[in-house]
Amino acid sequence: MNCQTCNQEMVNNLVQMKNKQISYDICESCGSLWLDAGELDKMAFQVDGSIEYCSKNKAEDISEKARSCPRCEGVELDKVFFLEYSGIVLDYCRNCGGFWLDGRELDLINKELTNIMPVKGKGFSEFINDVHLPYWHKRIKRKSSETDFKVDVPPIKGAELKSETEHVCPACSASLNLYKIFGIEIEACPKCKGLFLDKDELRSLKDKSTKGTWLTLRWMDDEVEAIEKSKAMLSKRLCPKCSKVKFISTHFGESNTILDWCPHCHGIWLDRGEFQEILQYMVDKLNNLTSDEMKSKVYEEIKEIWNGPENKLSEVLDAKAAISALINIKILLSSQRLGRNEFYVSQ
Repeated sequence: MNCQTCNQEMVNNLVQMKNKQISYDICESCGSLWLDAGELDKMAFQVDGSIEYCSKNKAEDISEKARSCPRCEGVELDKVFFLEYSGIVLDYCRNCGGFWLDGRELDLINKELTNIMPVKGKGFSEFINDVHLPYWHKRIKRKSSETDFKVDVPPIKGAELKSETEHVCPACSASLNLYKIFGIEIEACPKCKGLFLDKDELRSLKDKSTKGTWLTLRWMDDEVEAIEKSKAMLSKRLCPKCSKVKFISTHFGESNTILDWCPHCHGIWLDRGEFQEILQYMVDKLNNLTSDEMKSKVYEEIKEIWNGPENKLSEVLDAKAAISALINIKILLSSQRLGRNEFYVSQ
């Protein structure tokens, strides 16, 4: 692992304490740190509770170039606020839970914790600089290259790898794997992270990804139903399930996301990150609906209980979700003076 600040090879420190071990990678040139998930809490062993929580939304107006996660291939670190509400901005991986800290940020964390809770003993900076005795008993230093490892990046966060399949990725020709998420089995590429969804699985994933929030998207099906009716062009890619059948490429709704669908099996191929782009597009669309527009949508959903394309139970749930969204839009509009609330889909 090389330092993302000065490009020097980092040094892994394995610290043996009385009841546990702490492992961290440090740049001995500039003091930058990489802490895997759980290591920040271990280092703060005299602080009650976990301090490894941060803002769900990315910190805005940050001009620094995004860093890459040293554990998760192809994943950028998000700029987030430490402890969610503090003014300290850290680099955080939403896939593996690791933190990247510049050398000065340890002192900032120390000061923030001291301001909000009693902290016994020495701080993080002194721990790193060997002053934190007698709490550690043994320290082993090795080049990071000797201890580096990679963390699997699923095509959708939370997806569980089940098995390999006989199908080939239409984007990079690697073998597709079978994953399971929200009770749905999907095929995806472990190399390029694209995913293949059987007919109606995009609708199901969309519905379940936001289940439990007022911003549930289960009633927003217009764009999904319009995929095969939109302007399109023939793709060079082949459907992984239909042998020699070429995909057809089209935009999702009015977004910039281009997806591929198979005219034979009606499956859909999404490149890396496009499922999240689709969710964010739909959430943004919901955020921008006026109260009157939402009333019209609710009326349409109620009518579809009797003549909609889905089964009656699904249509009833769609109508219920639309009514819930209308109620919450009313609440949000009435509190606009306090600032507009928007929802962000985590990557």
